[in-house]
Amino acid sequence: MIRKLFAFSVIALIMISCGTGGNKEAAQNSQDQGAVRVEFASLISNPSEYVGKEIIVEGKVVHVCMHSGKKLFITGDNPDVRLYIQAGEEMPKFPTELLGSEVIVEGRLTVPAAGAGENHEVEAGADTCETEKALASQTALADLMMVYAKHTVVK
Repeated sequence: MIRKLFAFSVIALIMISCGTGGNKEAAQNSQDQGAVRVEFASLISNPSEYVGKEIIVEGKVVHVCMHSGKKLFITGDNPDVRLYIQAGEEMPKFPTELLGSEVIVEGRLTVPAAGAGENHEVEAGADTCETEKALASQTALADLMMVYAKHTVVK
């Protein structure tokens, strides 16, 4: 009985793996880990649906923090709405070469704890960069951040 079950499992796995291509396989691996691909427009229209979830989102890099190297901002079709992406302490700095690139970013969308997210809005007082000022004044996604897991450059 166990041999039959094992043989059936092996055949089922072979059949499943035959239908996946390289890109599909990468997307499937991300989905297996709980990450959900989200269009930037969907994120803007209903951000609360994705809070606390692992998501994958594509956007254009409009800012890489020069001070810490741990902050990144991306936009979708509307350049006035930015998503703040924060790399954790154990993550390497974002390369400045990402500026202007289209990227696919994976991470957990969160609401920063009181005080924890404030430094992305006002990090250096009067020297706060234009992107951070724009983030603070936008109506969508301003109170959210993505805790970075990984990224892929599209172009």
